[in-house]
Amino acid sequence: MRADSARRLVNLRALISHNRRAPESLAWMTGLLLAPTALRAAVDTSGLGLPFLTYWPCLLIASLLLEVRYAIVFAFVAAIVSQRIFGGGAWFAVVTPVRVVYFMLFALSAGLIVAMGASLRCTMREIGRVNDEQENYNRELRHRVRNMLNLIQALASRGPRAESPLDFYKEFSLRLDGLAKASDLLQIGATTEGRLPDLARDTVAPFDGEGRIRMSGEPCLLPAGSAIPLIMSLHELATNAIKHGALSVPEGFVELSWFIGPNGTTLFVLWTERRGPRVEPPVRKGLGTRLLMPQPGIEAIELNFDPAGLWCEMRLEGARAADR
Repeated sequence: MRADSARRLVNLRALISHNRRAPESLAWMTGLLLAPTALRAAVDTSGLGLPFLTYWPCLLIASLLLEVRYAIVFAFVAAIVSQRIFGGGAWFAVVTPVRVVYFMLFALSAGLIVAMGASLRCTMREIGRVNDEQENYNRELRHRVRNMLNLIQALASRGPRAESPLDFYKEFSLRLDGLAKASDLLQIGATTEGRLPDLARDTVAPFDGEGRIRMSGEPCLLPAGSAIPLIMSLHELATNAIKHGALSVPEGFVELSWFIGPNGTTLFVLWTERRGPRVEPPVRKGLGTRLLMPQPGIEAIELNFDPAGLWCEMRLEGARAADR
């Protein structure tokens, strides 16, 4: 029962949220106009009065399924058709106070229906957007939880080089604390301004216990919307490096560099892995690979699975140099 309700809700949301082009919208308008006209003609031609009565439900449907401009056009055309066929002629063939009042009531009623339908349509679209966003967050959360567990295992097996269990515990605890701080960086608001090298250093700190991530670049400020995407991308690159790449072997290291282009606003970030295992392109693209793709905040990403070492170049717009 609950599954059927959820399925109906999904279908209704898809029907209402669908963006229709002009030909499809015109087809809907035609069908919604012909249906009440045929129904009214079969029941009553004019004797009962109220020529627009059968068109109100169709006007509501048009307001829900179509853009506002099409719903308004539908109301106007339906008013003309219903009055001509079932109302005994044009609206103002004879102008009287009663006809003027009726017309104003009709316009008010039609306007309220269109406004209510448009409001419901916007609400359903917003609910759909929030649901899709929540599903994306949940999918990314599941991915990051799996990554985190694998990463903790990699840190335990490859990380601390201690001579006693107590020393191992202390060093491993420090690395876990660093990993927790790096994860907390992902909670920065989308409007927070990031600063290099601070942001990069804090993000990769738990992966860099032996100084094998070598950073170089001038201090700079990131645009508001680029901090989170860059954190996520660097976190994903570092996670993969310690699981499969250059940081998974003692002799491997990573070069992380950045610079601002000649225009003064384009930031280039380059991640290069050296002396790691031979790199093989992934068989399929998972969520981690999709995180290393162009997205809002990172205009371009080039990911290259060079057998000698993976490298990734990112381009961000809107950065600026910062005072040292």
